[in-house]
Amino acid sequence: MKNKKPMNLSGQISKGVLVFGGIIIIVILIIVIIIKIVSGPPEPVTEEGEGEKKEEVYEPVYETVIGNIKFIFVKTEDKGGVLRASETEYPEREKDLFTRERFIKVTIGVQNVGKETISREQWDVKELIDGEGRIFELMGREADPWIPTESNCGASLKPAFSPTPCTKIYEVAKVSTDLKVKVFVEEKGITAKKGEALIDLKF
Repeated sequence: MKNKKPMNLSGQISKGVLVFGGIIIIVILIIVIIIKIVSGPPEPVTEEGEGEKKEEVYEPVYETVIGNIKFIFVKTEDKGGVLRASETEYPEREKDLFTRERFIKVTIGVQNVGKETISREQWDVKELIDGEGRIFELMGREADPWIPTESNCGASLKPAFSPTPCTKIYEVAKVSTDLKVKVFVEEKGITAKKGEALIDLKF
């Protein structure tokens, strides 16, 4: 009889370990794949400054302070294409005023928030500017009959008094939107200072 060769136990054990290890790796991969499928794709992470910029939301400005003078939006009136004589103080003396565009009547309240009286002609309400940057100058004497008597543009301002109304009328293009009015301050004296700002209009 021929002698049987002894079995290589160490070789069989090594193969078993390798097979077992392979099975464990496959199971782990399957579990990872299942977790990824269930949880869905990860949300993209964007670094600051990359990709599209977030649009800034514009907040309208209805009041502003320049030096010791506070400007406050009071009201806007879209008069359409006609200023009617019947709306003046002396309608029998006036005639309707017409435009192919539209008349805009703006009233701003102005208040002294300082501690000393502000003399005349140190402030004013200037032109209108639309969203496209078009500038509309205020109307001249022809619009005076439609300015209310309480309007007192450029008046002296005593500290903490109620706001002084200032009304101006403008001839504005029909297509103009996002209208703003420019307000202006000039502090006279040895250290003269100037300042201006824009106030949004409500319709």
